[in-house]
Amino acid sequence: MRRDCLKLKLSDPQSVSVSSFHSESEDESSDRGSRSSRSGDDANMIPALSSVHDTRTHVVVELYETEKSYVEALEILVKKYLQPLKSPENAGLLDAFVVDEIFYQVPAILNVHQVFLEQLRRRLEQWDLQQKVGDVFLDVFTKPTVMDTYMSFINNLKKAKETIKNAATSRPAFAKFLDAMARDHKGKLSLDNLLIKPVQKFPSYKLLIQRLIKHTDQSHPDHKLLIEAQKEIHDLLELINCTERESLELEQQQQTLRDLEQMIEGLSNLVIADRTFIRHEMVTMPSAQGTIKDRALFLFNDSLLITSVKRRTGTIKKPIPTYQSSIASQMEGNKFKLLMRISLADVEIVKAKDENIRRIIHEVETLTEDVNTLARISELVAALRAPHAALEELVRESLLAAGRQLADRQSSDTQLCYMEISVNTSSGPENLTIIFPKTEKRSNWEELINETKQKLSVYGPERPAPEFLSPVPIRKTRAGLQFTCAAPTLPPKGQSPDVWVCNSDGYVGQVCVLTLTPKPQVTSCNGVCNARILCVACVPPAPAPAPAPAPAPALARQHTLDVPSTSSLNSTGSKPGISISDPDESSKSIRLDSSSSSDDDDDGSSTSENQDANSERSQESASLRLHLSGGLSGLSTKTLTPNHSKSLSTPHTGQSIPVHPVMKSSSNPAVDKQAMGINSGTLSSPASRQSSEDSATTANQPTMWLGTEDGCIHVYNCLDNIRIKKNKVKLQHNSGVHSIVYMEGKVFVALGNGDLVVYCRDIDGSWTERSTIPVGSGGGGGAPVSSMLLSEGRLWCASHSSIKIINPHTLQVDETFQISSEAKPISHMAVAGAAVWLSLHNAATLRCYHAAARDLLADINITPHVTKMLHGCDDIIRQHKAACLRVTALRAHRDTLWVGTSAGVLLSAPLHNSPNARTGAFAVPPISGIHYGHTGHVRFLTIVENPVTHKPAAKPTQSLKTKALSRRSQNAEKMQKQTESTQSNKETLIISGGDGYEDFRSSSMTEDAGREDSTNHLLLWRV
Repeated sequence: MRRDCLKLKLSDPQSVSVSSFHSESEDESSDRGSRSSRSGDDANMIPALSSVHDTRTHVVVELYETEKSYVEALEILVKKYLQPLKSPENAGLLDAFVVDEIFYQVPAILNVHQVFLEQLRRRLEQWDLQQKVGDVFLDVFTKPTVMDTYMSFINNLKKAKETIKNAATSRPAFAKFLDAMARDHKGKLSLDNLLIKPVQKFPSYKLLIQRLIKHTDQSHPDHKLLIEAQKEIHDLLELINCTERESLELEQQQQTLRDLEQMIEGLSNLVIADRTFIRHEMVTMPSAQGTIKDRALFLFNDSLLITSVKRRTGTIKKPIPTYQSSIASQMEGNKFKLLMRISLADVEIVKAKDENIRRIIHEVETLTEDVNTLARISELVAALRAPHAALEELVRESLLAAGRQLADRQSSDTQLCYMEISVNTSSGPENLTIIFPKTEKRSNWEELINETKQKLSVYGPERPAPEFLSPVPIRKTRAGLQFTCAAPTLPPKGQSPDVWVCNSDGYVGQVCVLTLTPKPQVTSCNGVCNARILCVACVPPAPAPAPAPAPAPALARQHTLDVPSTSSLNSTGSKPGISISDPDESSKSIRLDSSSSSDDDDDGSSTSENQDANSERSQESASLRLHLSGGLSGLSTKTLTPNHSKSLSTPHTGQSIPVHPVMKSSSNPAVDKQAMGINSGTLSSPASRQSSEDSATTANQPTMWLGTEDGCIHVYNCLDNIRIKKNKVKLQHNSGVHSIVYMEGKVFVALGNGDLVVYCRDIDGSWTERSTIPVGSGGGGGAPVSSMLLSEGRLWCASHSSIKIINPHTLQVDETFQISSEAKPISHMAVAGAAVWLSLHNAATLRCYHAAARDLLADINITPHVTKMLHGCDDIIRQHKAACLRVTALRAHRDTLWVGTSAGVLLSAPLHNSPNARTGAFAVPPISGIHYGHTGHVRFLTIVENPVTHKPAAKPTQSLKTKALSRRSQNAEKMQKQTESTQSNKETLIISGGDGYEDFRSSSMTEDAGREDSTNHLLLWRV
């Protein structure tokens, strides 16, 4: 019956004509004629299709008809409303900008669907049983502009309706115009009813596509396209629904703020765009006179309000809000007067110091966990099929007993209901005591305030705070091992880097490899030398040589490497990173190529994990020839070139590739003969991510340079499995290596005697010592170079209390300036924009200098910020940490400064207040403590750029709209052949290393407290 009706409808040409109005103006006659002509074509086409007894065909015809009706409705909005209202003869009805607000994005939506309708018409003209329509949906509705257009329209829809309502009320002529247009419409639809049609369109698409899929065989060429189109339409529909919902929620939130502002006496300027109301609570607070008074707390995402509370008596004077929000209905019987308005940045929860209170809190937490566990056990027992009456009775009794104990403990210990907060005021810190009606509410509020502060942090409501991922403990293989430094490797494109974390006990230097995927975990810890490792840096490979004009043998493609940001490649404790740029090609070419690992003795002790690698090492070893060749007479540089005895090939193509240099040493510093491997030595090659047969695919790889306290630099290939590979380049200097930085094809090595040794890259990628620059006062016997960083194309070297700025091209000292007259030397430096931050040895201060003018911009004492985070510690521990407080790590990333301290507390500060490039204006950034830190010293901070193949999983607080946007963005990237930059596919991780792990928010004592204090921990944040 339904099909017969459809056939009857399709066979009538008049049923598909575009007759929209009873009257029309002369200037539209030509357009009407063209539409009539097209309608005539449709009338000739559709009756022919109506004779096809195929449900799929009828659904496509129905799709075309509904689309044509929708386009006609949009054309009415544009041609009957928008254009006449903007015409000169109707200029007095509405202002032009008001008309644009009402019909915002309507012409753009019309253009989209005119294209879609035309493509459907062409498909129907050439219709057969194998014709497709799924690709038409994909061509039109996967374009990012379509999503943006609909999103903008929906976000403006509420405002457009309000504008229409206000204009119709204030302008009678406009109201008459609307009435006339509604009467002329064939369906008598008003302007509001027409404007809602774009919102209602996509549900009909979804239903029609579902019907098409149902009546399309899986072998049909359109089936897969329809499945994909269904997903796209579903995502777009979900996005539209979420946008509507969030728009409504935003309006409700703003209305709640207006209601609160109206109800609380003395409150003003509460309603702003980014502010959200979170929760309110009726509490009591002790007054100065010793009495307990009723108070109310109102928590927002950026502030906390404390008000007085009184019962209403008599007639309510204030008008009742037009919109009765839930908060308004709850507060009707009370009067509120503002007492305190506190920024959340100035609020800190004071942890309980009394041991009895901490013990009681621990008991309550334990009983709560027991009750929850027994409840789960009760559910599992009830699911048993075997007789379980006795067991069920036992569990029930245990659950009741635990519940009674918990209730008794919570009701008897009133101290558990107390929460003390510290408020920073203009006259100094002020402590307030808040008494909650129940212990559970106090715990919830404490957690809620901490979480809200963490989200707000110093980033403001418009930017998310760093997301803490997890602590990673690293067990000690030797007593006394402590972190010294860390740096990420440079992986092949698309792969995640590893992080080389260095430990030492003063006798052995150890490297632990942290793998980030699929989750952060330590894969190996191996001794590499018999000295403390002070710094580690990643040096990228030489760029691929320019193609020769003459044809050359086919070469296998060289691995493409991701080059992280400059700050992520180098770490010397908290030392600054390195930059990547074009290499200097002015040096002579002398090279040392790497092959497989050697069987020579290691330079240091190794853990037991190395013992099972002998067979693998023997399988991977390959001989190579070493020869020394002298240069021209008069050249003092020596040559060291081991060559492969076998040609290397790519694992897939088998094509030979040229051996590219890894490292070259000159006569000074000396190269250890054993390390040179003149008789039987070999160099390591990639093994960490490839099987043994693929381990030698290329010799042109990035390297890790490890500087030690005894003056050695050990060089490894980045991709080496350090567990079974040994370095065969050991550069010996006459003083400890304090810092290593790569810059513009050069490696700068800072020594403890004040010298700066420069290694330059030749045109073939090999390295040679170019120069030794005396940086410390007094030359070779001067103060050590304690820190290096790159700023505005120059290398800043800190030696004692002065900074020397070196030109990396001329290798000359351009400028020297003194930063302090104190005896304390500079310990750490970091750069962000035009600001250079530094700390002094054994000092708890940060100084900021203008990178160009060298002016002192700020001098900040971090002691108050650290002390605030240590509220919950014992008095003795807090006093001890405050007495010896100093900065132990410093790192700047994008617009945030990260500071590590000897107290284990990590601090952060926003750097969007960097000196203005034009005016030089600078505002001291606020410093905030991070809730997660270490029990002991923060030993290092490092930054890792980690590529991700997909968007990170949505957080629990992520909105459905965000999820839909994520899916849409992925599809858009696919349709645009991933034209967006690769940076959008990376996540940045901040890693701190230190002694123990501490959650400074926790105020409870547990049995495990202090158990992990001596265990080295890595803490990871995603920013």
